Amino acid sequence: MMKFFEKIRTMLKEGNPKTWAAVTGLVALALFLSTLQLNVNSSLNSYATDVGEIQNALPRWGLIHYSGYPLYTALGSLFVAALRAVGVQPAASASLFSALWGAASVALIVLLACELGASAPLAALGALATATATALWMDSSIAEVHTFTLFFTLASLLYAVRFGRSGTRRDLLLLALFFSQGVMHQRSVVAIGPAIAVLIWPQLRVLWRNIIPAIGVSFLAFLTYLYMPFRVWTGATWFFGSPGTWDGFWALVFDNRGGRVFRLDSDWDRWIKRIQTVTGIIADDMAWPLLLLGLGALAWLMLKKGKGQRYGLSMTLAWIPNLLVTLVIWRGRVTDAQLAAKVPILAIASVGLALLLTWLWQRSQRLGLLASLAVTVALIGWGWNVRPFILSVTRDTTVEEVIAAADQVSHPPADRPTTLVSLWGTDYWALAYAQECREQLQGLNLVDHNANHREIMARGDRFLTVAKTFYVFPVSWWEEELKVERLYLASAAPGVVEMSLTPPIDPASVPAARDFDLENGVHVRDAALEWVADDRLRLTVYWEALQPMENEYSVAVHLVAYDPPREAADVLYQADAPHPIDSWYPTSRWTPGEIVRDSYALLLPEGSAPVAVRVAMYRTDPEAGFLNTPWLSLPIPERSNLP
Repeated sequence: MMKFFEKIRTMLKEGNPKTWAAVTGLVALALFLSTLQLNVNSSLNSYATDVGEIQNALPRWGLIHYSGYPLYTALGSLFVAALRAVGVQPAASASLFSALWGAASVALIVLLACELGASAPLAALGALATATATALWMDSSIAEVHTFTLFFTLASLLYAVRFGRSGTRRDLLLLALFFSQGVMHQRSVVAIGPAIAVLIWPQLRVLWRNIIPAIGVSFLAFLTYLYMPFRVWTGATWFFGSPGTWDGFWALVFDNRGGRVFRLDSDWDRWIKRIQTVTGIIADDMAWPLLLLGLGALAWLMLKKGKGQRYGLSMTLAWIPNLLVTLVIWRGRVTDAQLAAKVPILAIASVGLALLLTWLWQRSQRLGLLASLAVTVALIGWGWNVRPFILSVTRDTTVEEVIAAADQVSHPPADRPTTLVSLWGTDYWALAYAQECREQLQGLNLVDHNANHREIMARGDRFLTVAKTFYVFPVSWWEEELKVERLYLASAAPGVVEMSLTPPIDPASVPAARDFDLENGVHVRDAALEWVADDRLRLTVYWEALQPMENEYSVAVHLVAYDPPREAADVLYQADAPHPIDSWYPTSRWTPGEIVRDSYALLLPEGSAPVAVRVAMYRTDPEAGFLNTPWLSLPIPERSNLP
């Protein structure tokens, strides 16, 4: 047993920090790769707020939101372009870019802890506490800027420690490089300024003698912002704001987001809510015992005399400002900015944890071994619980339904320009990505809800939107936006709605092939079934309003095994809707003589053998219950017309 402990003690004492940092970084990278987001983002989780924008910007060598992040977008675009050349999809490449910086940050935690006195293996164990933390694991699995930010934060602290000890010009210039680049990349990096000041205090004379070259190196960070107007002037098709104008350029350079994200309350109850929220989201990141032990160890270090006191003070000053930032940017809900601001707290806690474990080993090998094993078990258990949450974000594919719906109206006729509008955010970014990177949605002009819609309609474009847009911007909003008394709607495809200033369907273009009377003031002028996949049918109905509608009617669409069905089990699938046109065009809005094109998707249950699709309208009566119109039956067509 004594020989075993002696081997462990030798390994802890003689472990090479660089080797342990590299191994720990690779372990972290393997962890991140297991949850890497490989396709276009679908998640509405706060962690993924900006992912779709980044997935679109990097393959286009484009620019993103405030404050521009020029170094990140330039390097990220180069990385994505290189991998795209060998067949890797841009979404996966953008996520991998984050994963590499996340792994590099974990490696830097090992080096920083070793610089402060931790043994290399225990520094590696402490660093894995950050690797398995929810925030860093998530940010390393998706396309985000935050792992890049953490890398600069930790590199700045590492070289501040080294310069404070060595006083060499090389360490000073590297400190100036990483800190200035970090601040220009993400303004919140300035929060570690007090920590850096404490660390370099013993070398103020050396700093003063080398102030000119340090300023020169720092000025390079500002020059990275010239990339933004350069890209606009060279034809970038994806950029935020107006970086091609000097006013827009300076707005991005000097924007620190403070006016948009910082908010202070005078109400004590709201501060209690802030504190509870911040406590909760940090508790979601790392097990509380590990977090408190790590940060507590740094506070305890401040009580020691000598350089340990300075190190404890500096590391404490590195995490407290980030905690304050996390508190003051609360805006009544958890945002991506708040989730990002807390990441340095976790990294610093890992450093403190490594120092604590080292101290325990120095005092008692058995106690140190037990503590290390306990931390290892805690990290395995924590990671086991966190991984499903990461996967729930990175494997979410719900936006594929939006892409599939929009793809139904792609390749429009050359003489009918077609514009598809969707919400800026997850939906628009997914559609734009599918068009740019997956060669879908060809022929469509994609715009978001901030576009000049009146100009689009005035030039004669067919104006479409995915139906779910109306949940956020209902028909009344579009009528106000377009400054019209009413809009006419028609179905372009299931899940896609056409908006028009006049009835979009010319009665002369739809012969009365069916002319089926529903006996409620509406005729089915025509209807057709077609196969669109082996397990999917599309029903297109042309309703004709013969008179003003006094009652609101819903639509019943039934796929049946027997016609008429003998029992409930004979109805294989229902595509009923409260109103026509994906439930957004009530019959009370129809005008006499108007032809309304409506469409429905019907899924065939596996192993089923449908014989017909039955169509009707119905309404509810307080006394009689459901009142159905006559049913129109359409036989299932042959599969010969499958695309």
